[in-house]
Amino acid sequence: MKHAVLRAAALTFVLFAVQASAANWLKVVEKSAQEIGDHSSTVQHNGTIEYAFSPHEGAERLVLKVIDSARSEIRMMTYSLTSAQVVRALIAARHRGVDVAIVSDYKSNVAEDKSGKARAALSALVNAGCRVRTISLYPIHHDKVIIVDRETVETGSFNYSDAAAGKNSENVMVIWRNTELAKGYLEHWNRRFSHGEDYQIRY
Repeated sequence: MKHAVLRAAALTFVLFAVQASAANWLKVVEKSAQEIGDHSSTVQHNGTIEYAFSPHEGAERLVLKVIDSARSEIRMMTYSLTSAQVVRALIAARHRGVDVAIVSDYKSNVAEDKSGKARAALSALVNAGCRVRTISLYPIHHDKVIIVDRETVETGSFNYSDAAAGKNSENVMVIWRNTELAKGYLEHWNRRFSHGEDYQIRY
């Protein structure tokens, strides 16, 4: 009888500890969500939205149009960055005086870049005077976004790669001249860029 009472007491203690631990864990999760800002945001838009698809349905052409439209600033987030066309457009933007800064997924573009195309692309961008960082904070940095002149946002599934342009089913959407939307995306970009590391040239 004594042993049964002790076992019951022990079980009660364990259950209490598990409940307390779960409650503490929930508090931590709730606090983290509050600190991060676990919510969606809404902006109004009365301007032009342009979209395109791939393969060979205008997606890459629209991305290049956005880059070519830049007058002062390009902020870019990428998962894969191997497209020669996109890299050429970014370098051309830098040569005409546009401030170009990019944050890219480390694993896709460095650690697992078997072809060497991504490392060469990032190196060419650094050589041209672009600020390039890679980020390894997340399992995958999957953002594919370009913010131009603090007013235009390009986003969608489109990786900046030849496969995305010519093989994959992808989409691109551009919200032209919406400073409020661009502000939100720039805040997101700044957080990611601040956690990145400067890319060191390698071929």
